[in-house]
Amino acid sequence: MKLNWKFKFCCLIAVVLVTSILYELWFVGGKKKLFYKPVSRQSSKDIFSFSLSQQHELYQKDDMFNNIFFSAEDVTDFILLILKNENVMVTLQTLWEKYSRDKGKLLNDQIKNEKFENKANIMLRDILNKKNKNVFLDVNEKYEFSVLNRTCHNIERDLQGRGQCIVSLEDTLCSERKLSDRTKGKKQKNRSQQKWTGQKEKLCDYMHMNSSTFVYLPHLKNPCYEECERGYNTIRCLPYFMIIGMPKSGTTSLYYHLAQHKEVLPGKKKEPMYFNRNCYRGMHLNDYTMNFDEMKTRLTAGKQVSSLITGDGSADVAFDSWDWKNFPGNEGLKEPKYVLPFFIHKLLPGLKIIIMLRDPVERLYSDYLFEAPIAHYLLSLEDFHQAVHRAVRKQELCQAQFSVRTCAYNSSLENYKARLRVGMYYVFLMDWLNIYPQNQILVIDFDEYTKDKRKILNEVAEFLELSK
Repeated sequence: MKLNWKFKFCCLIAVVLVTSILYELWFVGGKKKLFYKPVSRQSSKDIFSFSLSQQHELYQKDDMFNNIFFSAEDVTDFILLILKNENVMVTLQTLWEKYSRDKGKLLNDQIKNEKFENKANIMLRDILNKKNKNVFLDVNEKYEFSVLNRTCHNIERDLQGRGQCIVSLEDTLCSERKLSDRTKGKKQKNRSQQKWTGQKEKLCDYMHMNSSTFVYLPHLKNPCYEECERGYNTIRCLPYFMIIGMPKSGTTSLYYHLAQHKEVLPGKKKEPMYFNRNCYRGMHLNDYTMNFDEMKTRLTAGKQVSSLITGDGSADVAFDSWDWKNFPGNEGLKEPKYVLPFFIHKLLPGLKIIIMLRDPVERLYSDYLFEAPIAHYLLSLEDFHQAVHRAVRKQELCQAQFSVRTCAYNSSLENYKARLRVGMYYVFLMDWLNIYPQNQILVIDFDEYTKDKRKILNEVAEFLELSK
């Protein structure tokens, strides 16, 4: 009986051991099939539509490629190829093929190319990791110039483009160098504040753009978009609202009162005058977005900005389509078919527009007083009367040959002593209302604003969907 009991016990143990071994073999063999989820085989275009943080998170799931660490020899090969002005992506492809061979990753061409495209950004960041700084210094001994600077310069030049960066230099040796350059250049900051060329342009760059040119960041109230600038992802912001007019109607007061609200970030300048004036003087859209860099600064610093907005207070935009004859679609016309609101709407269809109106005669005289120190003329009622008389006569002669609308946009009929046409509110307001829906335009009476600012400011806050 004892022998029989021992035999049964041994058999039971043997069954358990065999079962355990079989389960282990099944689990190890089937683990990849049951639990491993490879990165979906999307095109490079789809992959690069993700943010860089999303890409990194996506690739971390790919066990096969999580542990890429290039040797000093590989990094040296990369540096030498880049110094020879080789294309960055071609160089990475060469390095990737060598890495695959060395690691024994026998992949077919389709998967190999796909994995390379999905991994290019992480590869570049591994090569330019700060741990490889000594490799750059070793290569540097053979050259009379800074190898790191030249390598980064060549990479930056090759990665110029719009949209999101395919490969990014953020948090690499190149960005460290760039930050160092910025610190050294702080003393020259005042010299380089205006970066635009100053060259006269026949046509403004934004007139060929539309809102589909950019992908606005969905989690923000203010229109901001991501762009690749020489291999570095950067954020650019445009205004959520514009105070488009009219001059001497309280626009400056309103703008700076709004700037006191906790959810409004004012621009560097109240009136950048990009859309109507400075775009003809070499200012491009990227230069214009620099006026709203405070929004970008807070966003890149990781601060809560989802409810923040910024605005443009260029008070001449309402009426200043002075070069309408050269606008696309207006060639050869006697009356403008397209004016500024048409082109601004293409770029900013969700723009909130504020226009302040004042009694045209009072506005005209206030304008006359304001411009005297700038235009260097002596103030007198008689001088003002004569200036207005001349402006009225010019308008009468113009309207005898052309439509009221054509004359309203003719800036040659005025001088700064009597900008009579600015008071032709109906023409300008109708052009904006024909483009933008009425719920995106707020008209403010100057007299009501001066009588009860608190009431009007509350109305503006409600219009801009600001907290009270």
